[in-house]
Amino acid sequence: MEYSVEAIPVSNIAGISATADGTHIVVKLVVDGGQELALALPYTTGVDLLQASSAAVGEAMRRVNADPSAILATPLEWWSFQPIHDSRVLLSLRQPGGLEVHHILPRDAAVHMRDVLNSVLENVAIGARGQLKN
Repeated sequence: MEYSVEAIPVSNIAGISATADGTHIVVKLVVDGGQELALALPYTTGVDLLQASSAAVGEAMRRVNADPSAILATPLEWWSFQPIHDSRVLLSLRQPGGLEVHHILPRDAAVHMRDVLNSVLENVAIGARGQLKN
């Protein structure tokens, strides 16, 4: 079966929230011309959308790995670490619009991240340019 889908260009995600009763996820999108469009998705559909989004990001990462000159970057609004049991930490990352992603890491990975961030901040302070990986 063939079908076509008309795409609406979205310039920004204005916000993501839940309805008062928690049964729907409301996604506010800014379309071309600054007009807002709101989508109210049943909670289970919203979860499916997050899974599909995650798969799309995974595909983007595969493409980046296939072409090392490509760069995939997403904005980050806020992040935090929280200790959890078994010597692990929970890393929470929030993007503009409210999408949060959480990762469970070994505690020493958090130490490594701190060391890399310190190194980056030192390089920025002295004006050095370079790439830090791992």
